[in-house]
Amino acid sequence: MAMVINTNMGAINAQRTLDQTSREQSVSMERLTSGLRINKAADDAAGLAVTTGMTTQIKGTDQAIRNANDSIGMLQTLDGATEEVVNMLQRMRELGVQSMNGTYNNDNRKQMQAEFSQLQEEIQRVADTTKFNGMNIMNASSFGSAAVAATFANTSAGALSVAGDNASAFKAHVGWEAGSNNRIAVAMLNFSTLSAIGAAVTLQSGISTYGSGVALASTALTAIDGSLSVIKNMQAYWGAVQNRMESTVSNLQNVNENIMDSRSSVMDADFAKESANLARTQVLQQAGMSMLSQSNSNSQNVLSLLR
Repeated sequence: MAMVINTNMGAINAQRTLDQTSREQSVSMERLTSGLRINKAADDAAGLAVTTGMTTQIKGTDQAIRNANDSIGMLQTLDGATEEVVNMLQRMRELGVQSMNGTYNNDNRKQMQAEFSQLQEEIQRVADTTKFNGMNIMNASSFGSAAVAATFANTSAGALSVAGDNASAFKAHVGWEAGSNNRIAVAMLNFSTLSAIGAAVTLQSGISTYGSGVALASTALTAIDGSLSVIKNMQAYWGAVQNRMESTVSNLQNVNENIMDSRSSVMDADFAKESANLARTQVLQQAGMSMLSQSNSNSQNVLSLLR
């Protein structure tokens, strides 16, 4: 091998190897610092594209879980207010049954009517003021024609499905994508039109005979029983929807967990592997620097020929 000084191949080779080692060391340090295997597209272009799609699904699923839980909270709020309405209707029915007894005179029925009227007004007030996030959930002011059939005579599964499919109906979006398959429709009930709180439903209205009082109370009981029948059907329906949403949340959480695991296998750095690689490159860097210094010193041997 010729002895030259203009082109030091040993030093050039050492520099090239050192440059490669430094790049590998920089990548390992970057991954150990960030905890990510992919920090830029150049690290793994295909992997970055895959994980970007996974991140989109994860973030969408996270929001879908929150949507479903918010909807469950709305149904729980509605159920709690409905239960209080049922309690008031039951008390109104008690008063109606009491009013039919012949041991009470007209003044007694007026006193019963005073409480009966207050309960009717309170049911209407509850219907007008019960809200979730500013939206009224017990009358048609927020969701319009999403309320159940106007007569409330039909609370069958078919009628509820039709009401829920209405464009203005309440719908919980429980998916990470758009589309009707990612929405759960919930039919609402317009409590303001319950027959039990109608103006014609009364226990005493200027009557003076026992027979007319019994007739009014009987009519009131029929209206109250009809309202209770509708409400109990709606409560069962809302409870079923709530259970469905809880199952939806469980499924979304399972999907989210598995997608995050898949993303981690592509995106996250293996600390054991990267730590070993960092130690390897540090040793190689030290050895490369030593060899570069040795290559540079070899050129000095040419001077001995010139003495």
